[in-house]
Amino acid sequence: MTKKIFGSAICAMFLAGAAFGAPYELDTAHSSINFKIKHLSVSNVNGTFKDVKANIDIENEIPNKLEATIKTKSVFTDNSTRDSHLQQADYFNSAKYPDMKFTMTKFDGKNVTGDLTIKDVTKPITLNYEFGGKTISPLDKKEHIGFNLEGDIKRSDFGIAKDTPNAVLGDKIKINIEIEAIAK
Repeated sequence: MTKKIFGSAICAMFLAGAAFGAPYELDTAHSSINFKIKHLSVSNVNGTFKDVKANIDIENEIPNKLEATIKTKSVFTDNSTRDSHLQQADYFNSAKYPDMKFTMTKFDGKNVTGDLTIKDVTKPITLNYEFGGKTISPLDKKEHIGFNLEGDIKRSDFGIAKDTPNAVLGDKIKINIEIEAIAK
């Protein structure tokens, strides 16, 4: 009888793990949160965020949970003057709003939809999801996965540089997120 109960408990643990997917830890050395926005309608400003924390739960290439917290002070455009300006009140207002947050709300087989919070504004956004693969690393002998998320948001939706004309700074911000994560 004890063996049956123990066996049932082991089966239940495995089934519970399969139902909830596998948790992964963000590999920050091999991941990036990138953006691109038009400047003066003739060129692009590219940037990235260097301080990101994430909760990732994926099973059979399907995301069950994607959550990210991005430190707004970590914005990097390779221009320290611009980076400081982006932390001011008219852009990210990093002193008052140190974090941006994303929480996935659904996955439709191709796209991830979730709530993005920048400053005090939360809006739903949809990003194209592409699973890059899964492998066991010969370096650390752990399972690694990769995936990309791409999409657009409008800076005006989040009150970013609201007094700046679109001819100076485009309204559309292209987002490209490249993730590598390691099984916990």
